[in-house]
Amino acid sequence: MLFKLLKYDFRAMWKQFALIWGAALALALVNRFSIFLNADGHETHFRSASLSAVPVFAFTAALIAMFVISVIFVIQRFSKGLLGDEGYLMHTLPVRPWELVASKLICGIVTWVLSGMVALLSPVLMIPLNLPDLLQFPWVKLLLGILKHPDTILLMMGFCLLVISSIALFISVMYLSIAIGHLVSRHRKLICTAAFIGLYIVLLNFYARISSIALVRWLMDLNTTGAGAMFKCSAFVLVPALALLAAVCWILENKLNLE
Repeated sequence: MLFKLLKYDFRAMWKQFALIWGAALALALVNRFSIFLNADGHETHFRSASLSAVPVFAFTAALIAMFVISVIFVIQRFSKGLLGDEGYLMHTLPVRPWELVASKLICGIVTWVLSGMVALLSPVLMIPLNLPDLLQFPWVKLLLGILKHPDTILLMMGFCLLVISSIALFISVMYLSIAIGHLVSRHRKLICTAAFIGLYIVLLNFYARISSIALVRWLMDLNTTGAGAMFKCSAFVLVPALALLAAVCWILENKLNLE
């Protein structure tokens, strides 16, 4: 049943983001030909500022809108889908609350990851650089050096897992804040905001205290422990996220009130 829920959420995601993702990439290509006349070898010519200002502004606005809509999408898919009008239908399905939450969470993570990938790919499409010029960038040399490392695949997997865990933690804080706000009948948005701030203060204090332990510092030292530290850091981030999500599921199962 979880896969059916994911199919439903991914369909909603695609309807909302297909246009803005495509617009961001298309505007990057427009800027490529509006800012740069040609780029042969090391010679690049620029158009006048009046001709390039509008496409650059549109491209910047598209990127900003993409990230703002990504945050709003994650919030609305949870609040309206499980605690709003759609909740009357979703909670009648033969599924457990954790499946509903997991579907929204996975869809939210994928949305933010794809938005980040579009944001990283757009400048590559926009700047007309040939391969020799591209190889001169420091980050390319760093990437090539990392690829020569014997544990490259594990390092990349650990890094990706750490990014996903961090996103899951952030979304889980938002979910629990919304669920706490749902427990009251008045000033729900104010309570949600206060809960979000309070939860992050608690998390920051938690990580500050735990990170002061010598053992955890050793586990988080990427220079000495390599790829294993990435996975340990991911677990260090993922465990609180799972605890917050468990609290969300408990509220949905025991304190749900859609009236």
